[in-house]
Amino acid sequence: MIAVIKKFNLMSPRKKTAFIIAVVLTLVFGISICVFAWFSSQRKAAELYKVEFPNSLYLNAAHREDRMYFNLSAISPYKMDPINDTFLYDNNGELIPVNNQKYVFSVSGSNTTSYRLQLAHTNNNQFTYTIYPATQYSSENSVPSGTDPDDIVPYALNTGSHTENSIQVTSDPYNDTVDEGKTKYYVKSSSSLPGEYKNNKSGTTNNLIKAQESSYYYEENYSSMTNVQEDDIPSYWQSDSISVVSDANKKFCHYYILVVAWPNKNNVTIEKKETDMVYITAER
Repeated sequence: MIAVIKKFNLMSPRKKTAFIIAVVLTLVFGISICVFAWFSSQRKAAELYKVEFPNSLYLNAAHREDRMYFNLSAISPYKMDPINDTFLYDNNGELIPVNNQKYVFSVSGSNTTSYRLQLAHTNNNQFTYTIYPATQYSSENSVPSGTDPDDIVPYALNTGSHTENSIQVTSDPYNDTVDEGKTKYYVKSSSSLPGEYKNNKSGTTNNLIKAQESSYYYEENYSSMTNVQEDDIPSYWQSDSISVVSDANKKFCHYYILVVAWPNKNNVTIEKKETDMVYITAER
């Protein structure tokens, strides 16, 4: 370093000036390369962010309302008014028996091309669980004429009910401040959602009174346990891949109706203590 300084001092003023300019230009060039590399990496990161924009998938009640409104806590064997949640009576003042109940739920999201639904349930009650695609209508008059009334599920909207999912779909907006008191109508498709049970015993369909005890699902959950109650072994149903057609903002919303059904039986005491666990999940 001392030798360089001595040589610099021995230079003529003209050479000193040229040397200083060369050093400055070298430093500027080096700094500019670093800055350009930084901006280039940021631009590539921004492009990558656009391509890999985070996607989302939500499972909610009807009209994308919070999950608390998708309520299966009590399944009644008698017909109920879905709007007022009260029992309905026939002309003789008797409760009207039914053999199924219907529950509307939604799957929505953004930047998603496909997903699957999985339904898991225990088998304490003699229930069958079937998922149907559904179409939403804004009023009863807009439901196609000739639709079977048993395929229509009215749903009363709630205010302040989108705290979990704020996705707005172009053709299906919500307004949390003015929707209270309004009713949407959901019509069940004639065909159930394609899929299959993954652990049913040979020869059983729909309701799995006894799920298979030698399946992957059983081994994952109960392999280390003994004396497992057979009705508590969950049955797992999974849909085929469901394609998504998004709106201009890459958002979508699909509606479904879960039909919980049971056999018609006469002179049978209604059991109020049996409980089943039911889970519905959505996966990309």
